[in-house]
Amino acid sequence: MLKRTVFVSDLHIGTGAETNWYQRSVHEPLLKNFLRYLQMGENHVEELVILGDWFDLWNYHPFSSPPDVALIMRQNPAIFTRHADGDFVSLLDTVKVRYVNGDHDMEVELREVNRVLSPLTDRRILPGHGSDPEKIALANTYYMQDEVWAEHGNQNDLFNKPSLSEANPLAPLPLGYFVARIYCHYLQKKIASIHRSDAASVAGCCSTSLENYGIRLPDLVKELLNQLKMGEKLNPAGIILDMMMQNNRNNLLEFKLGGKSLAEVNTTGIARFYPDLISEENFYDALCEAEVSFDGLAHFAREHFAENPHTRVVVMGHTHCALNMYCGSLKNHVFANTGYFCSAQPDIDSGLHMPGFVEIERFADGGMRVVQKVVGGAQSEDIKEISGLRIYP
Repeated sequence: MLKRTVFVSDLHIGTGAETNWYQRSVHEPLLKNFLRYLQMGENHVEELVILGDWFDLWNYHPFSSPPDVALIMRQNPAIFTRHADGDFVSLLDTVKVRYVNGDHDMEVELREVNRVLSPLTDRRILPGHGSDPEKIALANTYYMQDEVWAEHGNQNDLFNKPSLSEANPLAPLPLGYFVARIYCHYLQKKIASIHRSDAASVAGCCSTSLENYGIRLPDLVKELLNQLKMGEKLNPAGIILDMMMQNNRNNLLEFKLGGKSLAEVNTTGIARFYPDLISEENFYDALCEAEVSFDGLAHFAREHFAENPHTRVVVMGHTHCALNMYCGSLKNHVFANTGYFCSAQPDIDSGLHMPGFVEIERFADGGMRVVQKVVGGAQSEDIKEISGLRIYP
């Protein structure tokens, strides 16, 4: 065996706000165990690739201002300062760390992360591809090394890929940003209703299924077809936001955005930012991208294999659905999804959703093994392999 590359995604580290999926009391011991695992020489890990949503700038109540990444790092000193018991600073001493932007952290600049870490280490976190630690967020969307391609996955998601339209004054924030923050309004009520303190106590709260947000894809298609029949301009953003507001019994929310406030923004106002999500011309492709929320990323992995014959492994995150599968009848291509690292405590306790990661072992003969592992507790023996697929040279 020559080396191992580890992929992890969707840690969603925030400030500890009640609507944050990552809560220090639940997830920090598991994350520190994972970081210690990476540093153990016998595990032969040469590179860690963080596949997006390392930080969370979305999961905050609409009435509160989301933080910047520097504040998030200061609020989590046990993993962003040197402790030698599982932290990102110590990890940099022995392991190359790369970072790819996702959707919940699409505005996080790599240079800012390195700036905060610079008083603690002379090592730098690298972008997904290349070696420029100043690479801007919108260009830092994928990892590529030999026969392995990896990305967060939101680039294939209609509602969560960067929105660069001139009609959007908040570019690159996509419609999914508002979906997440409206959901936090609902989640805050749910937390209070079960007399708990934060999201980590709410089973299933981290599901990225559209239905978890009150959005029903068949109803969206039906409404779009009705608009086509009536000769109206398609307005998927308006339909989706109406569904969410009905589900949350609210029709008016004010959103604070990092110190700036959009006063009395209703569903129609937000929808105007995203006028061309779905059109008659892109109807089928757009619906394929809408289906991503139901773990449709395998479709895009197959597309990548078809368009890039040299690629043999594709790794993504984003959907919070751990997966390790052969793609192709000859079993010479593998698609893996890392799952996520911020499962709610009830889901961890039941074994339904465990924090996990993907590990690729490379062998001297050119073969590879793609391994899915979970972190079930705070001790080294709690890290276990649940799936391993071999690709022969």
